[in-house]
Amino acid sequence: MVREFLEIEDLETFMRVAEHSPLVIRRDPYLFAQYFAMMFFIDLAGMESKDLRRIFGMLRGKTIVVKGIVEASTIGEFIEKMEEARVKPDSRGYGRA
Repeated sequence: MVREFLEIEDLETFMRVAEHSPLVIRRDPYLFAQYFAMMFFIDLAGMESKDLRRIFGMLRGKTIVVKGIVEASTIGEFIEKMEEARVKPDSRGYGRA
């Protein structure tokens, strides 16, 4: 499991790493690319729009957008957390379906 996250500031360097990664994970404002046992990331905040278009264009076929993150040590714990979130009452006291 990856335990080290290495930040890359240079867009060209990140693109070189990302092209060797099987997929790129997008969780705004970051992009992550795993290369062997290391996870490289770049902060997209503050990047110029032309650079954003360039990197998203190059990585279009291998980018996965992450909607949310759930921490769990087992599948059972994951299912419990997801069920709790699904039936959590809203502000009127009704559960969500």
